[in-house]
Amino acid sequence: MGPTAAPRNAPGTGLGIPLRQTIGQLPFWHREEPLLAVTRLDPEYAELRRHFPETWQYLVRAKTLFDGITALDVPAITGDDPDHFERTSFLLTAASDVLLRFAEAEEAASARAVVQHARAAAERLSIYAHTREWKTATLFEPRPEEPWLYCGPISTWAMRDAGSPVALLVAVPRADLQTEVDEITARIGELRTEAARVLGGEVKSVQKVNPTMQVTDLLLAGGESVSGHKNFAHFFPLEAAGATVLGPEFTVVFANVHRERLGRCSLELLKSVGGTVDETRLDAALRMSLRWFRCHDLGHFWRRASVPAEGEPAEGINHFERMALEEAYADTLGLLTAEAVGADGDLDTAFTAELIRYLSRRYHHFADTSAALLTLGWIRQYAAETDFPARGGFLRQARPALEDLARTLHGVLWDADASELGRLRAALARGTEYLDSISGHFRSLPTDLSYTFG
Repeated sequence: MGPTAAPRNAPGTGLGIPLRQTIGQLPFWHREEPLLAVTRLDPEYAELRRHFPETWQYLVRAKTLFDGITALDVPAITGDDPDHFERTSFLLTAASDVLLRFAEAEEAASARAVVQHARAAAERLSIYAHTREWKTATLFEPRPEEPWLYCGPISTWAMRDAGSPVALLVAVPRADLQTEVDEITARIGELRTEAARVLGGEVKSVQKVNPTMQVTDLLLAGGESVSGHKNFAHFFPLEAAGATVLGPEFTVVFANVHRERLGRCSLELLKSVGGTVDETRLDAALRMSLRWFRCHDLGHFWRRASVPAEGEPAEGINHFERMALEEAYADTLGLLTAEAVGADGDLDTAFTAELIRYLSRRYHHFADTSAALLTLGWIRQYAAETDFPARGGFLRQARPALEDLARTLHGVLWDADASELGRLRAALARGTEYLDSISGHFRSLPTDLSYTFG
């Protein structure tokens, strides 16, 4: 659902994004009455059965229980529900028992880390079912050639008032796609040099140890992760309450989910609004999108070295607006650095397609959608000659404007520079005008996935 009016505010008093309100519906979707592309992940549980030939049915049973927990997790809009915990505790206990039986059976066949993951999850679920408190857990990132399992509390981007969001995730590494992320990580020195050139001075990272990124295929998901809009990545331990990590923080990307959404939603939307799309290049677009996402991940932490500590934001922007500006900053700096270390037209296509799809969300609920509105409006304001959406060469033509945007965002976010807020508000207004002009496409083409397993 698009905004009803362009953001407006007086100079120096923020960006004028309406205050977001919690959504009480279940399942939660990113827009009213969305049109969804229905897809099936891992048909007939083929990959799940291959990786867990003797134990896969335990995981499917656990998924069913977590789906039941989410179905009963009615938003507490009117206050605490005294019967809520009683309704879900039985299912939590049952899920704990199933995971324990899975671990015992799997241990007889292998000594993989997934056994340890399942045992720890079973213990946490059992304790939570009796105490309503999550025991602290140490999480491990996916290992090459080994399946990975997470089960426990999880935070999605949903603006939904849920009592106890919990999820089951089972994934397997994609070594062929991991190479795209690993190459970016190996060239971090070049990325940093490009970031310094764009920002106009030496840069530093405000995070001493960079997070890692692991590319996987999602084989099974249950609970909160299948309710409403789908995340193609999760950030640990950020999104896992009560968890710590042994080693650096890590991001788990579900490449099969991202590929399906790119092909069935993002690229179709881009084509419908006038962009040039070569359907045979879907896998190439996926690879470029993974490179950009890795650069986005790293870009969040780069600042000019002259900024003291983590810097100070301009007066007047609220917390959500700052989140939106940080997403736009990471998007833009990530795109520029990804292009600088080797990219082609597939990067233009992947970025533009996702930018268009992001516009389908409630922009005052999702920071990445407000960021997309801002970035798109900035391009239309300062790089109109690029004929957005791209018909080839978009990034090369828009680069000066995008570099200007990155510097502007840095000043507002960390140099306490309120003088540029007017330009950012104007860009949001231009983005809103464009959104209004294409909103009909979001009612005729799918904007997200609804998926099943098996």
